[in-house]
Amino acid sequence: MIYVENDPALRGIMTQLLEQRPDIEILLATGIAHEAIDRRLAEQADVALLDLALGSSQMNGIDLGLALRSLNDNIGIVIHSQYRLDTVARVVPPEALIGWVTLPKSGELPIGDLVQTLRDAARGMTLTEPLADSETLPLESLTIRQRAVMGMAASGIKSTEIARRLHISHDAVRQDLSRAYKILVPDADPDADDLRTRAVLTYLELTRDDDAGDGA
Repeated sequence: MIYVENDPALRGIMTQLLEQRPDIEILLATGIAHEAIDRRLAEQADVALLDLALGSSQMNGIDLGLALRSLNDNIGIVIHSQYRLDTVARVVPPEALIGWVTLPKSGELPIGDLVQTLRDAARGMTLTEPLADSETLPLESLTIRQRAVMGMAASGIKSTEIARRLHISHDAVRQDLSRAYKILVPDADPDADDLRTRAVLTYLELTRDDDAGDGA
């Protein structure tokens, strides 16, 4: 499994507890999102336990989960937060929700329940309910890869590095960014010098609203 948690104290405690389980192998435990975006690592892991809020300087847990899914279609994603988690069903396309599980972050959660949740996600169980149909929001209109690419771009990662991490061409990254810009700032001049900046600011505002309302 891959474990990404922003709180070093909690990460240390959880890692120690999980390593005592003979059926759990932790391939990576880190607080840095981009360290988990590695094809070899993602293909080896059958599940990832991801903190929702990883800090303002890097992508959040949902975007990291989408990036991991772009590397391994079958990896289970468990999003961990002390706040409401229904934001997952808003930003992950319904057809991609298989194997996504939301888990409240609580000191009262038995380790056995956590392990069972990890197993359920690895088997493809889905434990997050899609919201009722409503007006489509910009984040919902982004594809999985567009969301993953925008998450890294908003963290200040250059296009060439995004391409390397996702194992796609630089042109593919540019196309995903261009399409994402049109969705995030549809009224902008496509040739404007500040298009990327406006798109990134809009993206950060939208994801910050998600974190504030559904779990930071």
